Amino acid sequence: MNRKWLRYGAYALVPVALYFVNVEVQTRRGIAAMAATELEFRPLAAALVQARAEGKPVLADFSAIWCPTCRRLHTEVFSDPAVKAAINAGYVLSSIDYESAEAPAFMAQYEVSSFPSLLVLDGDGALLRKLPITFDPAAFAAALKH
Repeated sequence: MNRKWLRYGAYALVPVALYFVNVEVQTRRGIAAMAATELEFRPLAAALVQARAEGKPVLADFSAIWCPTCRRLHTEVFSDPAVKAAINAGYVLSSIDYESAEAPAFMAQYEVSSFPSLLVLDGDGALLRKLPITFDPAAFAAALKH
């Protein structure tokens, strides 16, 4: 009786193991996608300090490192030369990961309930606007200029 339970119990562990392997793979892909942008993603607190010093707004990227849609945004949009130039010229870039300690407060303060979400904040952290999510680099670069 115990052997039968153990055999079937082992089969039940397979989906759990596959889930964790998938999360690890997606996480590694997300880290690689962010690195490939060659942009400097700062923690929000540091970005706000820098934004005040430079007189620039913060572009807050709320995402999850394992999120395929977030990865697509980084790969297809944030890696585009025109988008990178617009971000570097006009913004201080911040990344807030869904699983970070700062995420719950960020989500509550800015009423963010999904990712990816892109917010423009002033140096004091006040919300200036929410940017639409688009996978068209030219449209995104244009939205950054308004």
